[in-house]
Amino acid sequence: MQPKEIQQQLPPQTTPQQMKTIIYIENLDQGISEDYLYRKFKEVGEIHSLKITKDKTTQKSKGQAFITFAHQDSAEEARKKFNNQVFIRNIIRVKPYFNYHIADKKANIFINNLPEDADILELEQEFSRYGTVQSVDIHRDIQGKQLNYGYVQFEKKEDADNLIKRVMNHPITHKGKLLKLEQFKAQSERKVESSSIYLRAIAKPLPQKYWEQSKVIRAIEYAWSLIINDYFLKHGIKVKDCFVKIDQHTRQPWTMISFETAEQAKENLDICEQQRKHPCINSGAHHALELINKHGPPLNSDASEAFSIAEITQAFKEMAQDHDDTFKGESENFFYNMVYSKHLNPDDRLILVQNIKEEVTKEKIQEFLSRFGKVIRLTIRKTKNPRFQVQQCFVHYQTMEDSKRARSEIYDENNSEISAIKKEIFKDGHVMMNILLSKTMRKEFKEVKKQSQSIFQNPGGRQLLQPPYVGNFPVMPPQMPFPPGGQGMRQIPPRGGRPGPGPFPMMRNYAPRHPPMNNKPVNQALMNQMVQPQAFIQEFSDYTLIQNRMEEFLKIPQSDQRYVLGNLLFKKVFEVVKDKESTKKVVGMLVDPSQFEIGDILNMFEDSQELQTYIDDGLLLIKEETQK
Repeated sequence: MQPKEIQQQLPPQTTPQQMKTIIYIENLDQGISEDYLYRKFKEVGEIHSLKITKDKTTQKSKGQAFITFAHQDSAEEARKKFNNQVFIRNIIRVKPYFNYHIADKKANIFINNLPEDADILELEQEFSRYGTVQSVDIHRDIQGKQLNYGYVQFEKKEDADNLIKRVMNHPITHKGKLLKLEQFKAQSERKVESSSIYLRAIAKPLPQKYWEQSKVIRAIEYAWSLIINDYFLKHGIKVKDCFVKIDQHTRQPWTMISFETAEQAKENLDICEQQRKHPCINSGAHHALELINKHGPPLNSDASEAFSIAEITQAFKEMAQDHDDTFKGESENFFYNMVYSKHLNPDDRLILVQNIKEEVTKEKIQEFLSRFGKVIRLTIRKTKNPRFQVQQCFVHYQTMEDSKRARSEIYDENNSEISAIKKEIFKDGHVMMNILLSKTMRKEFKEVKKQSQSIFQNPGGRQLLQPPYVGNFPVMPPQMPFPPGGQGMRQIPPRGGRPGPGPFPMMRNYAPRHPPMNNKPVNQALMNQMVQPQAFIQEFSDYTLIQNRMEEFLKIPQSDQRYVLGNLLFKKVFEVVKDKESTKKVVGMLVDPSQFEIGDILNMFEDSQELQTYIDDGLLLIKEETQK
């Protein structure tokens, strides 16, 4: 069969058996033709059809292709031979064709913690032990590098369920890494309240001598699961599942406990909040050994015993006499949350602290933040984009109460002691603290922030900002709030009593300088040290100059920063609005200190869509005010 005779379309309906003869190719170089692919892949068997997918408008290759072979063996051979091979310039990826539209979504398993060199064919072979595998997929980044997660699609839901049940007691490893498997759930399903809790660092780190004994480690993990199940059984609570592992880095055990209902999970999470631990992890090595003797050792995936009681008895007896018996469940960095919270919900105990001075050490910030509660983890590093802050840190408090206290007391300006320390640690004594959101929540929050921060909202029902005039130039709006009683705006004269060279004269909190009242000569050196408003406009006459000299820009007073940014915004807004008076009013809103922080204004220069939203809101507000 010649390439021209090859069918250009896949069969409209493909059975599971037909799908096994089809391969899917991605990351093809745009210069590759169907003739080229045909010559390459015909080496492994007879080809029935071949198609490179193309853009409907440009007719250029999308870098993807489908090939249907006459026999299933040829498709498997093609994957083995050509996957990860270089075709012209690109490393191509060859996968089995799979129609996700007809697949049973409940038979899909999410795989996490994959090694960097995970092999799809080997994973298929491993998972095929548990049922008919339709596809295994490992996700990649935009550079084509394999990520540490993917999916395995079974033909039947029963096979997927059986796999999940088995790995609870018989974990699967691939190239030395323990795989984490869970039933795939759509995002809408994952938002449903969780019935599982995650407890990390439930005990002190294991001594190194035990860490080197794999069977003892397996016995300790197994004993922990028996202890937790035994506790809840005695308290009349049915645990659906309990999984315990010892972290390779910290050598501390962690557990995932699933309950029958979300209410049971929440109740036990509240116990952690109140007691800073959970009584289910308070036991001893003697009790652990008793439970192992009672229930017997666990089984490996091949049905053999993971260890014999004789092999681990001595180690457990030594632990029982040790003051640091791991089964006492004592830990300085005990951590807890709902399982879904890691992915979709913010954890109120994890806070991002910003605006830290460059010279401040981790020890100093740790000492300060520990005043308000127990800090179980603190990471401090430079910001990726140091335009706004020099350093930032992630602080994890042990309980919600600790976090609430920190966020309350740090912002209390009446506490002179705290205020003094803040001036030592934070730039200008100004602290920036936010609950750290997950990636999904950050995206949602960005949209909410735009709405809540929108100048269309006109917070407090205040009057529309209409900057007064000095000559032909509008003065920047004054600091909010307005004086009580709604007596209008307090006009502050520009520095030097005259407008600057741009559309926004400088706003200062003091009156123009008057000539000296005596005949003594003026101190010219002192006069030269005074920064004139024109200097800021000349120094930062373009946003690129601000970007290149951000550290210097942020050192000038904030009112001066707003003055400079207002002048630059005037040009951008006028290009859209085309009306000078409306532009003045819109820009007046955008630089209003009660509405936007300096960082928010800077973002307007980089996010044109966000700026356009604010301009639209401003124009709508002006229109409504005009119609009143």
